[in-house]
Amino acid sequence: MNTELELLKLIYLNPGIYVRSLARKLKLGMPSVKHGLNKLIKKRLVKSRREGRNLKFYINYKNKLVIPSLYNIEYSRILKLPKHVQDAVFDFLKILKNKPVLSLIFGSYAVGDYTKQSDLDILLVFNEAEEEIEEKAKIISGRCNVKLEPVYLSWREFSKKFFDRKDEFMKQIKNNKILINGIEWWVLLENEVA
Repeated sequence: MNTELELLKLIYLNPGIYVRSLARKLKLGMPSVKHGLNKLIKKRLVKSRREGRNLKFYINYKNKLVIPSLYNIEYSRILKLPKHVQDAVFDFLKILKNKPVLSLIFGSYAVGDYTKQSDLDILLVFNEAEEEIEEKAKIISGRCNVKLEPVYLSWREFSKKFFDRKDEFMKQIKNNKILINGIEWWVLLENEVA
């Protein structure tokens, strides 16, 4: 187990997590966790903020070196999905003529509480949206035995929603997502927030 990557993954999935929570979730001693955190802080992949007596840890989206690590984290999360779901996602993206700049899985598959009857919710962000997305989703759904539910937005719509704090859909996506591609675009938007 790569402690630094596991720490980064937990901080990415739980922004504002405390040292004690990290130690508990990784089943490691506090000195090991603190050593790993110090390495991540030294590389400027993680930043800390003091709240009361506790230190909270966050991903440092301003550092572009975080992008490869986030790809690594998201790829490991994709590999934990059932094989037929992985195939459905990548076949669906392959069949699209106009490729999305950002795509992510949300809903029950991202949270981890999916069943055999769960829909596969996928958000696609395009520079220009394609008209045949639903038809292609039906083709892949039949082929892979997964009901694909694509939601697609233009980049302009998505970036506007990204900064709208009242948008419940975006709140859900920010908290529970599995990024498939376009992590660098997600990081750019996170930088604008910070």
